[in-house]
Amino acid sequence: MIKPARYKLSFTAASLKLQESRTIAEVYLKVKDWEATKREIEKDNLLQSRTASRAKRTYQELSQRLQVLTDDELELLVEGDLQEQKYLLWFNVCSYYQFIHDFAVEVVHEKFLRMDYQLTDFDYSAFYNTKADDHPELELITDSTKDKLKQVILRMLQEAGITNDEARILPALLSNRLINSLKRREIIDLRIFPMVVQ
Repeated sequence: MIKPARYKLSFTAASLKLQESRTIAEVYLKVKDWEATKREIEKDNLLQSRTASRAKRTYQELSQRLQVLTDDELELLVEGDLQEQKYLLWFNVCSYYQFIHDFAVEVVHEKFLRMDYQLTDFDYSAFYNTKADDHPELELITDSTKDKLKQVILRMLQEAGITNDEARILPALLSNRLINSLKRREIIDLRIFPMVVQ
């Protein structure tokens, strides 16, 4: 039996961070080089962080995620409307973090299809415990880190407009422009959104 790849769990460093992600994307699209983007962001403190170490950590986390996106998708992140930007960042974190992808597909999407729209602590705990059976790295982290993982995922869901502030799942309405942009990829899993996928 093939062992599943370890989950990356560094997303606790930052939630969706829409404004900061747009700023990084804007600079990258001008210079088309990630190292040059980093220098420009740090030189002018474009992420408006209070400390240099915080700016560095935020940039590192967000830039790693954004490098998953194509230039066309980065342009849509900069120029699209607010909901397109939010959905694109949700797609982005689901593409970069298998743990979030699995939660989106196996919990959020499945509940949406069953017309059960309330996301609960039990849903998350059951998902986490099931995944821990195949992913020993989930057993090795502290309780406070476990809590942080949950808090950040729930915040991302809300920031992306996937849930409201009462953790109710909202149907996703993707624009044609966003769907067309994502469908240029060879593989695309739209089940990360609460919608009926053809």
